[in-house]
Amino acid sequence: MKTNWNQALHEITEKRHQRTLAEAESDRRRLLDMIAEREAQLDAALAITASKPKASKIKVDAGKSEAVAFAIASDWHVEETVDPRSVNGLNEFNLDIAEQRIRKFFESVVRITEIQRGGAKIDKLVLVLGGDLMSGYIHEELQESNALSPTQTVLWLQDRIASGLDLLKQHFAEIVIPCVYGNHGRTTRKPRHATGAANSYEWMMYHVLAKHLPGQWHVSDGYHLLLDVFGKTIRIHHGDGLRYQGGIGGLTIPVEKAIASWNRAITADLDIFGHWHQSQQNPKWVCNGSLIGHNAYSVAIKAPFEPPSQTYFLFDKRHGRTITTPIFVQ
Repeated sequence: MKTNWNQALHEITEKRHQRTLAEAESDRRRLLDMIAEREAQLDAALAITASKPKASKIKVDAGKSEAVAFAIASDWHVEETVDPRSVNGLNEFNLDIAEQRIRKFFESVVRITEIQRGGAKIDKLVLVLGGDLMSGYIHEELQESNALSPTQTVLWLQDRIASGLDLLKQHFAEIVIPCVYGNHGRTTRKPRHATGAANSYEWMMYHVLAKHLPGQWHVSDGYHLLLDVFGKTIRIHHGDGLRYQGGIGGLTIPVEKAIASWNRAITADLDIFGHWHQSQQNPKWVCNGSLIGHNAYSVAIKAPFEPPSQTYFLFDKRHGRTITTPIFVQ
């Protein structure tokens, strides 16, 4: 039998072609299986990510910490006028501006306290009335520039303080109001020591307010007022009893010397004062700023410029004074 070589060659070629197609189809199916498996793995990973639990929030138990809020009000000098031309445009002050700044002070006390209540129980406020809320007539120049007389100023101040207390009593269960007189609100030309209270418009105003407004009023008859807070002694005074002549180191050295001297009689854990229109602090004392801000007298004595401010701090039951911050009132 004669072999048909052409037909045999065709059959071999056809079988090889069929085998190549089958291998290609097998490879295609394996590739599709790999893609499907990869997609399944990706879907599983995305599902795990989506179901991942959120980070837990730290809950603060306010009952574990208790603190008293302190707001220091001093050196308002409300009836004094500051012409911006006398301080190179750095400040302006009159009765309208004084009222705006007083309102902002009281509102800021509430706002800061609400923020701090996230970490501590704060039911009590100590509102320190630290003197020189008025300028008076102790200098002839003030008689020319003040917008009100001393008696008119007392009436003006009473209304603004009463309005501020109306706001505060809505946010605090207890308000303690220690009051010390300053050197500006006196009725005499020169300061008095033994009879300083009896010759002070501010001392008189405090007593009138104490009879008609809520709160625990403590009006000092002498230079120092001592307040007990969580078993710690707080010494409050206006600050004019410090002797500072603008030396190197600023207030620190004269304040430290004065505190060391006073502590020989009664040891205080913290001193609070104003008078110097400077916002400063260290672990043993707090010096308040001023509501009036930079004025011509500041320029004359070469005092550094500071924006008008008062001071707020917390006194913690366990740790003493903690957060301390200026209240900018401009």
